[in-house]
Amino acid sequence: MNFKNNLLYGLGISLLLLFMSSLASFISINNLIDSAAMVRHSNQIINNLDEIYSQVADAESAQRGYILTGDERFLDPYYQTKDKISKSLDVLYSEVSQTSAQSKNMELLQAAAETRLKILDENLNYKKNRTPVTSENLLQGKKYMDDIRNTITTMQNEEQQVLKQRTEKMDTFASYTPMLIVLSALLAITITLIFFRRISQDYNEKSKLTQELELKNEETENRLIAIEKVATKISNGDYNILADQKIHESLGNVADPLLRMSQSLKTSFDILENKEWLGSTSAKLNDRMMGEKGTEDLARDILDHVTQNTGSRVAAIYLLQEDNHLHLAGSYALASDKKKILKIGEGIVGEAFLTGKEILLQQIPDHEMTISYASGQTKPKTIFAIPITRHSIPIGVLELGSMDEYTPQQLEFLSSAAGSIGLAFHSTLNRIKLQELLEETQAQSEELQTQHTELENINEELEVQSQKLLASEEELRVQQEELLQSNQELEERTSLLEEKNALIEQRNIEIQQKSLDLEQSTKYKSEFLANMSHELRTPLNSILLLSRLMTESEDLDSQYIEYAEVMQSSGQGLLTLIDEILDLSKIEAGKMTLEMEDIPVEEITSDMHQLFLPLTKEKKLDLHVITDPGTAPIIHTDKLRIEQILKNLLSNAIKFTSHGSITLHISGDEKQQEVHFKVIDTGIGIPKNKIRMVFEAFQQADGSTQRKYGGTGLGLSISRELARLLGGEIQLKSTVGEGSEFTLIIPVNPHAEKIAFHDDSKNSLPQIPIQDTSEQPKRFISDRIPPPVEDDRDDIQEGDKVILIIEDDTAFAKILLDYSRTKGYKVLVAVRGDSGIEMAQQYQPLAILLDIQLPVMDGWQVMEALKSDHDTKPIPVHIMSSMKFKQESLLRGAVDFIDKPFALEQMQEIFTKLEDVLTRSPKKVLIVEENEQHAKALSYFLSANNIVTDVAGNISDSIDSLHKKEIDCVILDMGVPDRTAYETLETIKQTEGLEQLPIIVFTGKNLSKGEENRIKKYADSIVVKTAYSYQRILDEAGLFLHLVEEKNKKKNERKSGSEFGGELRNILKDKTVLIADDDVRNIFSLTKALEGHGMKILPAMDGKEALDILNKNPDIDVVLMDMMMPEMDGYETIMEIRNNAQFRNLPILAVTSKAMMGDREKCITAGASDYISKPVDIDQLISLLRVWLYDKT
Repeated sequence: MNFKNNLLYGLGISLLLLFMSSLASFISINNLIDSAAMVRHSNQIINNLDEIYSQVADAESAQRGYILTGDERFLDPYYQTKDKISKSLDVLYSEVSQTSAQSKNMELLQAAAETRLKILDENLNYKKNRTPVTSENLLQGKKYMDDIRNTITTMQNEEQQVLKQRTEKMDTFASYTPMLIVLSALLAITITLIFFRRISQDYNEKSKLTQELELKNEETENRLIAIEKVATKISNGDYNILADQKIHESLGNVADPLLRMSQSLKTSFDILENKEWLGSTSAKLNDRMMGEKGTEDLARDILDHVTQNTGSRVAAIYLLQEDNHLHLAGSYALASDKKKILKIGEGIVGEAFLTGKEILLQQIPDHEMTISYASGQTKPKTIFAIPITRHSIPIGVLELGSMDEYTPQQLEFLSSAAGSIGLAFHSTLNRIKLQELLEETQAQSEELQTQHTELENINEELEVQSQKLLASEEELRVQQEELLQSNQELEERTSLLEEKNALIEQRNIEIQQKSLDLEQSTKYKSEFLANMSHELRTPLNSILLLSRLMTESEDLDSQYIEYAEVMQSSGQGLLTLIDEILDLSKIEAGKMTLEMEDIPVEEITSDMHQLFLPLTKEKKLDLHVITDPGTAPIIHTDKLRIEQILKNLLSNAIKFTSHGSITLHISGDEKQQEVHFKVIDTGIGIPKNKIRMVFEAFQQADGSTQRKYGGTGLGLSISRELARLLGGEIQLKSTVGEGSEFTLIIPVNPHAEKIAFHDDSKNSLPQIPIQDTSEQPKRFISDRIPPPVEDDRDDIQEGDKVILIIEDDTAFAKILLDYSRTKGYKVLVAVRGDSGIEMAQQYQPLAILLDIQLPVMDGWQVMEALKSDHDTKPIPVHIMSSMKFKQESLLRGAVDFIDKPFALEQMQEIFTKLEDVLTRSPKKVLIVEENEQHAKALSYFLSANNIVTDVAGNISDSIDSLHKKEIDCVILDMGVPDRTAYETLETIKQTEGLEQLPIIVFTGKNLSKGEENRIKKYADSIVVKTAYSYQRILDEAGLFLHLVEEKNKKKNERKSGSEFGGELRNILKDKTVLIADDDVRNIFSLTKALEGHGMKILPAMDGKEALDILNKNPDIDVVLMDMMMPEMDGYETIMEIRNNAQFRNLPILAVTSKAMMGDREKCITAGASDYISKPVDIDQLISLLRVWLYDKT
């Protein structure tokens, strides 16, 4: 504080003295400046007085010259001088000193001058009227001229006297200034010396503190570098972030929270991976147990699957039999000398059965269980016995042995699988028992049938011998009683068979119930993945938003901006992995929907070639696309999904191929019922024993493959499942070191009868490589350069209407030149294409008449140059040629085309067309948009710039509007539901009279390279919906509508453009937004992003709090509603808001990260105005907010 006080006191007093001396200097200098200004002002007044007198004399001389000569040329300087006199008097009146004497003199001067000018005008009128001007008339003016001279002399003397008085006063005041300055300087030196000694002592103490602060800064910098390394490790999947002791020491007290965070992330991902592994392994086990199998076959399949997935080296299954003993039902690598039958409670198996609990033994002695193999035996280190139960009742025991310890994941799998295994064995044993009972019943039925036949024979004998064997009647009665008893037994057997059938029906019901349970389990799994998606996307949303804000910040160093870009890239990679897991979950849950339609095979191959050609060129690989003759041209399938499969296969081929070629070979089968897409590469290949593994989720052929080439191992798994959904399959052939061949087999019509797949590789045609270089367009360049044509280029004035003719036929050019002049145009003529471009850029004509065949550069090259230049692009071009290129001319941007030679009437049509283009105003744009609010917002912004709009909600309405009304441009949204965007574009372009109509595609979808190239065949421009998309739409529409045609309009347009930009920015300014989200990180990131646009933020942590804030602040403009919140979720909150009539029209934007099918429809049904998914793209959010807030004041 001493240093600060000394510094403040010393500087304060010094500054005070400096201020005093400076004030004195300022007053002195200011007085000198005022004095100089007064001198200049007085001199200016004197000069003005002299100038007035000179002007009056000039006017008198001009009048005298006209009177003497009668030449009217003397009148021009007279009138000019007369105007100058009036202006000079006004100027002098404002400058002259406002004293009473000067004011009176000024009035006299002004009256004398006006009277003198009046006399001069009268003399001129006498002369004009041919009336003689007498000497009296001339002498009358001389008196007023003398008065003017005397008045001017008096005013000049008065002005000099005023100046002298002011100067003397200022000199007196300024004489005190030097003394004050000297005194202040002496005091300042004295005070400075006194405080210098005190400040120097304090400075030494401050230097010590500065050194300590530098040490602290160095420590902080080291800590930031350590945090960066930790973040990089975590993003790369390395959670052992504090293994390096230096990093641990650098982090200090931040180390423990970071360690806990990394462990939490690792735990979350491990749990997710474990759940996925458990689910898939259990499902595969259930598949292995399906079907009618015996106990031995079932036990063999179970043991094979369990040992393979747990790493067990020996295993056995014991089942409880009718003798109340445990019998060996199946074994794996078990020595032959082991007991086949065990008593309950005997050994680990018997004890596990008796207690119904799992038994885990580790560090087994050598004399226990033995693992047998061909060359000897070995001992397991770990034994695990699991009771096999049905409804918690043990029916057997599964015993496993391993050379290693079992992981908790494996133990959990075995515990969960025990119930399924028990159910399978119970069903198998019941089926075997039922089969035995059925066979026994069938045998008894056959025996009864035989007895019945014998009885019938006996009856026949008795009937024949009835008369002879009366004595044996008693014996016959006994036999009849036996027959009755046999019939009773048969009825009992029949009743038992009915009971068995009822039991079988009951078992079927139980199986159906298990199927329902499995379906419910699948539902829970999908719901779990959806919730996990939300939990992962929620923090990921904050990471992406904040890192985006950091990269756009101008306050951060480039190093920290680079860190933010790394965070952004890592977040995007994690988002891609989450999307792939969700795709796989949708497929497994059966919720992946397909949009089946007829797709040309050529369209698919063209998209793939355009998409992957740049990638292969970058790796210096050859790309071949081959389609065999006879391949079905159309297939009925889902284009998006089949392209997703091919993109994955081609991407893998390029990724694992360092040299050679990539081939996409398309062929069909003999019956034209299938199409085979073969992706062949010359890459690293896949071992035969790993071919099945690559199609499993999260699997690659080798761990080193993932480290070297990257990837998640989900692509081929998803591709295989998608192929099955499309009714096809993926086959794989591969040789290590030579390459791989993936074959995607797709049915032409998936509803047709399935046929056997076959390999047609032997019958494939030779490969024909597609050339990478595109064919150069044909040029129409003339060899002869004609002499130039004389035109109006030297006679062009400002405001002239100029037209440019680019024509090498000089005779025809002169005809056009003469005709254009009759229409009131100044004409420029160019006989060469290159000179025509230069003249268009220099003179900016209103219109251009262009021939195709020209010297140096042909008409197509000229057209390309004109339309690529921002200044010449709006100029309408009319093409005239003897070549039949009307369609191509219109597609290149010409307003019309006419064949040469043509008659005078057709020449009139040319100018009529051009004048129509030039004079048509205001411009009209057709907006084809299904969302009414989005269409209104776009119409509002265009209307503010003198563009009339018309809105159509579907294709049929848009075509009708184009025919009925005069439309200058079409803005087409990609989301029109009743027809694809490609069909829409093709429909408009193929409609007669609409070929040259400009089309701008407005889309929120990220287009692939193939989609973009295909759209550009028909559309003139593509604009993606972002925060700046409305300004971009206005710029594009302005170019196509020729809104910048004249130089004087450009300035106005720049002004209106800036006003429009300001209007866009001001839409969100001072608007209030309610953000309802249970994650404070999301609220923080969204708040930072929206505050940058001038918005006011009100946060809410759940639905109830959002309702309370809304009721307290009814002037809220928009609501951002998270759909997954505790207590009251977003759906219920939106419905509560809509129930209030006050908020029925309040814009509510649903924000969700669940990303499952039907989410958008569910949000809209609940009452949301619009929808956006996490992680939020801030540009799309800003664009969406402007759509819903543009009309709010």
